[in-house]
Amino acid sequence: MDDELTTPLAFADALPPDYGRFLRGAFDLHAHGQPDLSATALNRGPDVGVARLASAYGMRGWVLKSHLWPTMDRAAIVQRELGDLPFEVLGSITLNPQLGGVDPAVVELAADAGAEVVFLPTWGARADVERWGYISRLLERQSPRFRGFAEANAVSLLDAGGGLRSEVAEAIEVCAQRGLLLGTGHVSLEESLAVVRECRRLDVPVMLTHPLHFTDDPAELHVFTELGAKVEFSSAPLINPESHHGVRDFAAAIRELGPEHVVLSSDVFSRWVPPLPESLRTLAEQLFYLGLTPEELRRMLVVNPHELLRRPVPELEAAA
Repeated sequence: MDDELTTPLAFADALPPDYGRFLRGAFDLHAHGQPDLSATALNRGPDVGVARLASAYGMRGWVLKSHLWPTMDRAAIVQRELGDLPFEVLGSITLNPQLGGVDPAVVELAADAGAEVVFLPTWGARADVERWGYISRLLERQSPRFRGFAEANAVSLLDAGGGLRSEVAEAIEVCAQRGLLLGTGHVSLEESLAVVRECRRLDVPVMLTHPLHFTDDPAELHVFTELGAKVEFSSAPLINPESHHGVRDFAAAIRELGPEHVVLSSDVFSRWVPPLPESLRTLAEQLFYLGLTPEELRRMLVVNPHELLRRPVPELEAAA
């Protein structure tokens, strides 16, 4: 047994031939680092090792996201450690209450520190506090005071008249000025719609994240895609044992909206998930099994993420 435990193992040796066929050129816009919620929750290997694995799958990059802290410094360190590897690591900020919520000055400072993506509140959104989602339950285990803090500081994006609060509109304006991608976090669909309308007015690229938190009818999401938003579906909700959605729900939603309006991401960081690129590969392979074509998968994994980041779309790579 001891010999078995000390024998070097190659993860790729256990994968099917051409395991990276759908991930060549992919850019994951929702990649959680290690650690995310707590340094004691070692859910996988360090960021540099997982990034090297993602590159081996043919991926081109990540946006590192955290529910608690800015990731610009971490992204820069990982990028430096990767050396000449053709893999780009971008930093982001999530405007949760511990960072002051949605504030245009914070967005300006984050942009100056290298952030390229801004996420609106996740566990700190009023809509998410009201549903007391998975992330909130994990954070409550860490901090006995967390529920009181979250409830007292929950962020609402709309004013009494249903319009965007002034600080939210100003934060979106900063995104326009600094060329940042905006993700809607865990805010309600009503709030997201107001955000997307303002993004459309200011020509800010915007990604609607976790839409099925708030609706089981993907037809309700057409209003967002008609305004130019991309809708995100990620691996994490499918792997979470508490999820009420399956990959067939995602496939049906993609067919309803059209792959040209969808991005696929990982969003995984729990103990029970495979490594990030393998989680994303599994999602792509399952969608292929359910009838989506390689061209449609490339659109959602490669083309749309690069366009949201306003980066050139890489040419289609041949199998190694």
